[in-house]
Amino acid sequence: MEDNSTFKLKKIIANILLILTTVLWGTSFIITKNLTQEVPIFLYLGIRFSIAIIGFIPYFIRIKRLNKKILLFGTLTGLMYYFAIVFQTLGIQTTTAGKAAFITGLSTIMVPFITWLGFRKAIKRKVWLAVVISISGMVLLLLEGEANIIFGDFLVLFCAVLYAIFIVLNDKYVRIVDVYLYSMVQLIVITVLSFGGSFLLNETYDLTNISLPFWLVFIYMGLAVTSGTFIFQNWSQQHQGPTQTAIIFTLEPVFAVIFASFVFGSETMTPYGWIGCLLVFSAILITVLKTTKEKKNELRLID
Repeated sequence: MEDNSTFKLKKIIANILLILTTVLWGTSFIITKNLTQEVPIFLYLGIRFSIAIIGFIPYFIRIKRLNKKILLFGTLTGLMYYFAIVFQTLGIQTTTAGKAAFITGLSTIMVPFITWLGFRKAIKRKVWLAVVISISGMVLLLLEGEANIIFGDFLVLFCAVLYAIFIVLNDKYVRIVDVYLYSMVQLIVITVLSFGGSFLLNETYDLTNISLPFWLVFIYMGLAVTSGTFIFQNWSQQHQGPTQTAIIFTLEPVFAVIFASFVFGSETMTPYGWIGCLLVFSAILITVLKTTKEKKNELRLID
């Protein structure tokens, strides 16, 4: 049994990696929107996730540990993630990158309910307070400056539902399997389904004429944004509960706006949007402070 100092260190590292994951994901919305203006959607996803598999080459030596449990759980969550990312990518075609990130972030408020429905695990009061604050912030972000909700918004909302389920299931499975082989199975499932969708839709694109900078963006999306975040998230969820993870992920739309507005794009945000960002950060702070006050024998924020 690990001592208290090791337990605390792993919790801190998990929080850092989850926040880094949200930064990387935050860059993905505007980059995906820009790339899919030229590259067909399913082909783009196939290339991105096949590159991500390359990032797991160092872990291929663990293949002898592969078993039916890893295959089953990795396939199930891989399917969930695949449909979530497909709906998100389709939706982002007709809504802004920043808004898509906000709607995806609504998965935060769905996780506690899914956890309660599936596992009958009550949620502590301070976690609920953080969830309520994050909801308020995301409502301002979601509706800021816009009177209309378009079809793409509903597609991304469906993505949020699927992703909330993914977070809960992922939290359960990463604790009982080899996390690296599990991640590889997820990526292989997503890659095969993406190329399969591209084949069925008869998508075409001349990959031979892609410029080096274009390929570098693909490599970044595959290795950093995909394989990197898979490792970070799956390892971290071994040491954090799904509600804690989901609330940290409320940072994702904040970073998405920053990158979409000031770094890779020119999307704008009203003062209401920035107030929403502040509320989201407040929710994160409440959650982190709660983590530091947990009893030594507590492993999660969920009772």
